[in-house]
Amino acid sequence: MLAFLSPCAVALLPAYIVSFISRNKERSSSKKYLVLRGLKLASLSILGILIIYAIAGTTIIFASQFLKEYMKWVAITLGGGLVILGIVMLRGKNISLNIHIKQRRYDSETAEAFFFGIAYAIGALGCLFPLFLVVTTQALAAPSIAAGSSYIIAYFLGMSILMMTMILLSIFAKDYLMKQLQRVLPHMNKMSGILLILAGIYIIQYQLALI
Repeated sequence: MLAFLSPCAVALLPAYIVSFISRNKERSSSKKYLVLRGLKLASLSILGILIIYAIAGTTIIFASQFLKEYMKWVAITLGGGLVILGIVMLRGKNISLNIHIKQRRYDSETAEAFFFGIAYAIGALGCLFPLFLVVTTQALAAPSIAAGSSYIIAYFLGMSILMMTMILLSIFAKDYLMKQLQRVLPHMNKMSGILLILAGIYIIQYQLALI
């Protein structure tokens, strides 16, 4: 959920919500149709997120084979990195990876939803890659494949549930959602900073307990 609220990614939401609610006004506006449409588009966005995180996760897993014996120490180091990143964000600054993608308008809302998910995942990774790296290393250091897999699944579900919630809210409470987003966005950096510090401290304590 923290990754979904990454400042680099959440800033994309207002424009997408406006695009989403402005399409197909001439069609049926029954609640059933709107819900089904929202679920379809949210699922496509989630698929885009899944693809990006699958690529990133696979890359990390291959790289980790060289660091397997040191995974706990890598996680502790990254936990410390999250605390530092959180402090930097609390001071109004940010450290992120800039990826420039040419903006285009999609004729199909299906394609738009899918590529929005991809863009959102890239934005979240750009800001909070250390957090995803920690989750992945925790998974690799887990005592069993089932436990390790559960960490990755939980991370992905956290993002997916919020994506689904946001798109459904944009159907039934678009004015309220837009108003709240406009209020929250200016403070998102500091909110994320606080959560990163807490996450970093938790990860360090968790790994030290294992050691």
